[in-house]
Amino acid sequence: MARLSSNWSKTETPAERADRLSKEKENRAFLREVPDAFDFKVVAEDEVNGRPAYVLSCTPRPAFHSRTKFGRMFSKVRGKVWVDKQDLGWVKVDAQVIEPFSMGLFIARVLPGSHIYMEQTRVADGIWLPKKIQIKAEAKILFVKNYDTDEVVTYWDYLPAQATSMASNRPPSGSPLK
Repeated sequence: MARLSSNWSKTETPAERADRLSKEKENRAFLREVPDAFDFKVVAEDEVNGRPAYVLSCTPRPAFHSRTKFGRMFSKVRGKVWVDKQDLGWVKVDAQVIEPFSMGLFIARVLPGSHIYMEQTRVADGIWLPKKIQIKAEAKILFVKNYDTDEVVTYWDYLPAQATSMASNRPPSGSPLK
């Protein structure tokens, strides 16, 4: 029987799930370093999707030293972050590479001028989920081959979570389904 390589496979064992969750946690650990990696300054106020937002400039702190593999790139980028005034979720990020950095040891070297733009959408009080990610990047692969990309990923049609128990097949009370 062939197994799907999907992380969300129904055949995932408890050990595989624990391993996957541990790797995901490690891959997201760099996000906890953001407050220490940058100097933030409110530079403007803006309105995004009808909601008021602060615009913050993000400048890398020279003395910052990352403890994670992905956090090392923070000293090589600068940009702006739009933060919702009401629940302080980040709405947009617009960042640019200012110094080259390597990914995957020496496999790829991301070059200055590369750009990442991300937007989130508010789906509930304090809950923000991805809306759009755009990456325009130039890199050198193994110091030899040039690689250019301009990728856009969009997300939409978020649906509210159902309040029913996953263990029960009964429809919620008041449901027209019987």
